[in-house]
Amino acid sequence: MRFAIVSDIHGNLPALNAVIDDAENNRVGAYIFTGDYCISNPYPNECISRIRNLDQKYIIRGNEEKYLEKLIGKDQSTWTDGQMQISYYCYQKICSENMNYLLSMPEQMQIDVGGIVLHLAHSSEEFIADCEHREWSTAKVAMKYQERWITQAVLRSDIQNYLNKDKQFQEIVHQLEEGIYIFGHSHIQWNYQAEGGKKILINPGSCGLPLDCIDTGIPYTILDISDRDSIVVEERRVSFPVDKYIEMIQKSDQAVKANVWSKIIMKELKTKREHLFFFLRFAEEYAEQIGDVQRPFSVSTWNKAYELWEANQGVWHHLTQLPMQIEYDDQAGNDELERSEENK
Repeated sequence: MRFAIVSDIHGNLPALNAVIDDAENNRVGAYIFTGDYCISNPYPNECISRIRNLDQKYIIRGNEEKYLEKLIGKDQSTWTDGQMQISYYCYQKICSENMNYLLSMPEQMQIDVGGIVLHLAHSSEEFIADCEHREWSTAKVAMKYQERWITQAVLRSDIQNYLNKDKQFQEIVHQLEEGIYIFGHSHIQWNYQAEGGKKILINPGSCGLPLDCIDTGIPYTILDISDRDSIVVEERRVSFPVDKYIEMIQKSDQAVKANVWSKIIMKELKTKREHLFFFLRFAEEYAEQIGDVQRPFSVSTWNKAYELWEANQGVWHHLTQLPMQIEYDDQAGNDELERSEENK
C-alpha cells in the first residue's frame, strides 16, 4: 500500500492540488492527513472540499481546527480586534457542511496495514514529548540557519545527528511499540528509523506553509508498505510557483480583512522560514511599552506594531534567545493565535 502523507495545508489550495497531482503520478493508493487544513491562506473552504472528495483517505484534526471550534456560537459583532482577524476570516469562509466535517475528525487514529500499525496524531508530542520541538521548532530552525538556504540532505543529516545523540529521545523511542508514528505540526519535514526499521517516525512537513529554509518546492512524504520487511519512506518536494501564489493572496479578500497576518504569511512563503513567532513577540513588547493591556491586540496596536516591525526589517534575526513560549490568556481569546517554539 502506498500512502501520501500530507500535513499543515493552512488553506493553501494550489499547494494542496500540486501535492495531490504528484501523489497520483506516483501511484499513491491512499492519503493520510494530519491536521491544520485552514487559517493563514485564503482558501480554507476549497481545501476542505478537495480533501472530502478524495476517495481513500485517513484524516485527523489539528490545533487550527480546535481554534475554529472555539468560535462557534460567539457574538460576531464583538470581533473587532486586529490580532484575531485571520481566525474570524477563516471561520466565516468555511461553509457549515465543511465546518461540521472538520469538527467530526478525530484527534488521533490508528491504521492496521497487514499487521503494521500506523499511529496518527497532529503533534509529535503525543509520541516523543518535546524531543522535536525543543530544538527543531520553526523559530529555532530560522535562528540556526539564519538567511542561508539549505538542502534536504543538510536538514535530514542535522536532525538525524541531533536525535542520535539525544538520550531522552532514544529512551522514549526504545519504549514505543513497534509501528509507524505519523504527525505534522512543526512545519519541518523529517523521518527517523530505529531498531532496524521496526519503529519509524514521519513528519511530512507543511504542504501549505513550509518553514524549513529549503527552497526546492513544497514537501510531503510517500510511505510504501509492501510487507513488514519492505517499508520505504520517500520525502518528496513538489515544484510550486510561490511568486504567482503570493500575487493571488495580494488580490484576495483575506489581504483586506486580515492584512497584517497576510503580509507576514507572504513573507514566510517567500523566505521559507518563521516570521510570525518573532512578530508576535515584538507586538507583545510594543504593547507593554505603550501600556496597552488589551488582548487580543486592538486594530491600532496590531497595525502599528507591524509598521514598526517592518521598519526594522522584521527583527527575527536580531534575537539571540527565544522564550519557551508566547501564549495569551484564554479569556481574552488569544489562545487561537498561540505561537511557541513548540507550535506553529
